[in-house]
Amino acid sequence: MNKQWKLALAATTVCLLAVGAMQAETQPAWQSSPPMHLSQSDLVDLSIDSGQGAVSVALSADSTFEYEAFVLDGPDRLVVDLPGVISRLERYSYHVDEGGLVRVRAAQHQTAPIPVTRVVFDLDRPLAYEIVSIDRGIEIRFGDAGQVARDAVEPVEVPFHVEQVEPAEHAEPANEVVLEQPQAAEPAEIADLTAAVSDAPAEVVEPAETSRSVDASLLDRLVASEPDAPAYEAPAPQQTSSSSFQTQTIQTEVTTYSGKRISLNLVDVDVKQVFRLFHEISGLNFVLDPSVSGNVTIVLDRVPWDQALDLILKNNGLDKEFENNVLRIAPTSKLASEAAARKQLKEAAELEVEPVTLTRTLSYAKAGVVDAVIRDSGVLTQRGKVIVDERTNTLIISDIPKKIEPLDALISTLDAETPQVMIEARIVETTRTFAQDLGVTWGFEAIADASRGTSTGLSFPHNASTRYGLNLPGQQASTLGFSFGNVIDSFTLDIALNALESEGEGRILSSPKIVTQNNERAEIEQGVRIPVVNTTATEINVEFVSASLKLTVTPQITAEGTVVLDVLVENNSPDFVNTAADIPSIRTQRAQTKVLVTDGGTTVIGGIFAVTDGHSEIGVPWFRKIPVFGWMFRSQNITKENRELLIFITPKIVKLK
Repeated sequence: MNKQWKLALAATTVCLLAVGAMQAETQPAWQSSPPMHLSQSDLVDLSIDSGQGAVSVALSADSTFEYEAFVLDGPDRLVVDLPGVISRLERYSYHVDEGGLVRVRAAQHQTAPIPVTRVVFDLDRPLAYEIVSIDRGIEIRFGDAGQVARDAVEPVEVPFHVEQVEPAEHAEPANEVVLEQPQAAEPAEIADLTAAVSDAPAEVVEPAETSRSVDASLLDRLVASEPDAPAYEAPAPQQTSSSSFQTQTIQTEVTTYSGKRISLNLVDVDVKQVFRLFHEISGLNFVLDPSVSGNVTIVLDRVPWDQALDLILKNNGLDKEFENNVLRIAPTSKLASEAAARKQLKEAAELEVEPVTLTRTLSYAKAGVVDAVIRDSGVLTQRGKVIVDERTNTLIISDIPKKIEPLDALISTLDAETPQVMIEARIVETTRTFAQDLGVTWGFEAIADASRGTSTGLSFPHNASTRYGLNLPGQQASTLGFSFGNVIDSFTLDIALNALESEGEGRILSSPKIVTQNNERAEIEQGVRIPVVNTTATEINVEFVSASLKLTVTPQITAEGTVVLDVLVENNSPDFVNTAADIPSIRTQRAQTKVLVTDGGTTVIGGIFAVTDGHSEIGVPWFRKIPVFGWMFRSQNITKENRELLIFITPKIVKLK
C-alpha cells in the first residue's frame, strides 16, 4: 500500500469517528446505552383534544412506557421518542391545524436493538408545551404561543451530500432532497462516498439556489417523517368526468406516491448500494435477497422517493414486501413462488384436520336451490360435500371445522323469510256522450180547377196543379207537424219537424288484486275466451282468443322499504258491433311499465283521454245556406263523446308478524 492510500485511509477513519461522535452527542440517552430493564409496550391510541387556543395530544399504550422529548427548528417541531414501544396505530398522520399545531405524525423509528416509536408534532410557530403522565400513557399539552427552549444540536455530516432546495413560488412548500456525488474527488472523499452510496461516480443533478449541509435535525426529519398516508397504499377508486361521446375513466390502479421529492443522477451504480441511500432517506429497514444483483442507471428530477424506488425495482425485475418498517427486496418471480408455496402450505395444513358434519333443515328456501348456491360460492373446500334430502328439505354438509361457521351463516342468510306483496290495480273507465239530431219534412200542393172556382180562365189549360216535397228527417224522438191551406183547398202546406237529443254518462271500475312473494311473478285474469275457427282443406282448428281483464306483476322490495313493480295490465273486451264472420273484434286497453312505489302508495301507470266531436249536415244545395230560412232546407246531426281511462297501482308489503 503506497503512502497516498495510507493517508486516504487515515483521513477516512478520522471522518467516520468524528461523525460517530457528533451523532452520539445528539442521540438520547436510551439510544446510546439501552437500559436493560426497558419493557416492550404497544402504542394503541392517539387522541387529540382542542379548544380555547390550547391543544392536547394523548398517547395511550397497553402498559406504562418512558419517553424522550426534544425540539427542532427549520421548521418548528417537537419530537417525542418512545423507547420500547411498537406503534399499532392505524394511521400515520393526523391533521390538526389548531392552536399552532399543524399535524401529528407517528411511525416506527427503529426496531433494533430496541423498538422505538417516534411522534413528531409539526408546529407553525414556537409553542410552549408540557408533558404529563396519564394512565398508561402521556399527554402533551400546548399552550399560548411562546418561545421554547431549543436543544442545541451540532451539525452532523452524513455519508452522502443532501441539499435542501428552496421551492419555487408555484411549488409545494416541501423540502426537496438532491442526492449527488462529486464527479472528481480525493481518495478520502471517495472512500466516504463508497461507504454510503456506490463505487461508481455520479454527476451533479441540479444546482440548488441555496444549500447547506444536513444537520441532525434535518436527518431526523427525513428519516422519521411519514407522509399523510402509507407510502405503498393504493389509492381509492377515482372517477374522471368528461363530456358526452368521450372516453371516461371509471377506475384506475395508479399508486399514490407521497414521499419526499428527490433528484438522482446515477450511472452503472450497484443496485445494492442504491438501496442504502433509500434506507437513509426513508428510515425503513431493507433486507435484500441473495439473488438481488445488477446495476442502476437513472436520471430523476424532483420525484417522490417511493416512486423512484418502485421504478428501480421494476427496471431490475424486483419487487418488495413491506412488514413493520422492514422492506424485503427480492426478484418478482421468487416472491410470487413464495406466495404460492405459502398458500399451498396453508391449504394443505387446513385440509389435514378431520371434517365435521352440519345438518340444516330449511324452512323457506328449497334445499336444491341452496345447494347450487353453496357449490358456486367457493366456500366449500376440496374435502367438502353437500347432500340434499328432498323429502325433508334438509342439507347435510361435511367440511373442515374452519368452513362450518361461514357455511352456516350463508345458509341462514339464504333460508330467510321471503316478504310478500299485495298488488291492487284499479282500472277506471268513464264515458260521456251527447247527440243532437234535427230534421225537417215539408211540402206544398196547389190546384186550380173549376170545381174549386179557381179556373185559370184560359182555353188551355182549364185546370192546373203543382206539388213539391222536401224530406230531410232526423232521428225521431219527437215530431212536430203543421198543415196550412185555403178555404177552397186549392193550396196546402204540410211541415213536419223531427228532433232527437241524447246525453249519457258511464263509469266502469275494475279492481283486480293479487298477492305474491318478493321477486316472484304473479298473474290474475277474468273475462271470456272467444272461439275462432280456422278451416283448411283437411281439418278444422278452433283457437280461443282471450278478451279479459288481466294483471301480471313481479314485485321487488328494496332495502329502503319501497317496491319496484314490473307490471302489465290488460283490459280487453269483445265488440259485437264490429264483427267479421260473426266473430267479434277485440277492444284492447293495455299498459306495461316498471315503476318504483312506496309501501301503500298509489301511482297512475297509464291514462288515455279520447274526445270525439262530430257535426254533420244534409240539405238542398244553395238553399240550405239561405240566411234565416236555410233551416227549412237542411237537417243537422251533432255528436260529442268523451272517453277517459286511468290505471292505478297500489302495492302493500304484507307483514306476517
